[in-house]
Amino acid sequence: MLQCFHMIGMLENVVNIYRKIVLIICKILEIVAALSLVAMMFIVLYNIVMRYFFANSPGWAEELARQCVIIFSFIGFALGVRDKGHIALTIFVDKVLHRFTLPIEILNRLLILCFGIMMSIFMRPFFTLLRYNILPASGIPIGYQFVLPTAVGILIALICVYQIYDYFRYGTDEQQKILAEKAEKKEA
Repeated sequence: MLQCFHMIGMLENVVNIYRKIVLIICKILEIVAALSLVAMMFIVLYNIVMRYFFANSPGWAEELARQCVIIFSFIGFALGVRDKGHIALTIFVDKVLHRFTLPIEILNRLLILCFGIMMSIFMRPFFTLLRYNILPASGIPIGYQFVLPTAVGILIALICVYQIYDYFRYGTDEQQKILAEKAEKKEA
């Protein structure tokens, strides 16, 4: 029996290290997304100034701005999964199926996990097929547009794994919030 508690403690330590690594990756990607947004803003501003004041719009500006949007959007998808910031219609579950909240939340995360895996699997062939084609104005290989979605799909899957563990260990999102509030009160 004591060995079982020791194994659970070890598993908890491994999951905490895993979670910290994933969250560090997310923090780095937040910085990349912010830089991408700032770069997009300056590229578009430069394009506007050149077009309307000098009648000489650079051809590469729209392509680079689009690349920044792709970077920003896909990183935003992963961060939305991490923060559970997606649209959830839970009125029916909260009112009628309250006792099934945890299984439905786990099913939700399993579906998002499958989405992340599928996103990774199905984006890779596009990179392989299009890596030698280039965007005409900027010269960026088109295939590189599909590297980030592949990596983000893997990150989404990694995030879902620890969230599913949290559901089994700590309960529903609501129960996890209550536990977090109690832990904050103890620290204060």
